[in-house]
Amino acid sequence: MAANVITLTTILLLSWLPLLDLQCVGPKGAPGPQGPKGGVGDSTDADWRNVLPVRNWRQCTWDYGDGRDSGVIYTCQFEKKFDSTSIFMAYGGNTRITNCHGCCGRWYFTINGAECSNPQVIDGTVYMAHFTAADLHRHRTVQGYCNGISAGWIDVTFNVGNCNGYGSYDLYTGWNSVSRIVVEEFPASPYG
Repeated sequence: MAANVITLTTILLLSWLPLLDLQCVGPKGAPGPQGPKGGVGDSTDADWRNVLPVRNWRQCTWDYGDGRDSGVIYTCQFEKKFDSTSIFMAYGGNTRITNCHGCCGRWYFTINGAECSNPQVIDGTVYMAHFTAADLHRHRTVQGYCNGISAGWIDVTFNVGNCNGYGSYDLYTGWNSVSRIVVEEFPASPYG
């Protein structure tokens, strides 16, 4: 019984300790002397704050539908400021495929006429089966980053075409809403 009383008393005392203003170390001292002035920073674009002190982005929009089944949908010109940065590009708008079964349409970006290869192409596909008469226009997003693009004016183009291994089908881009391409320059990823 005495052991239980001591344990209960100890627990009660310990529960009050956080409420007390006890210091486990001495009082706070005065600030130390100021350190020496730092050297001049690196003037290369290795540090992202030096690369892009102001964000570099552009949005291109259009408000019409395009019934082409292959080819260029829209081109957005963009001035890339640095060789070492990456380009982010995104399409937001409606796409659809209709009048087919087991069919596939592909929407994709090119830069100056070539698809991105570093790290991969930037594309999206729509596949449809068992709904031959469906005419479903759905909002979709196609986006990604591309590395290794030189500084200067570039053409960021959104295209439509066939999926690999499929034929040509009835495709449509945009419909009854604004479509947009967003392009932005970012510091290259430290993850490669």
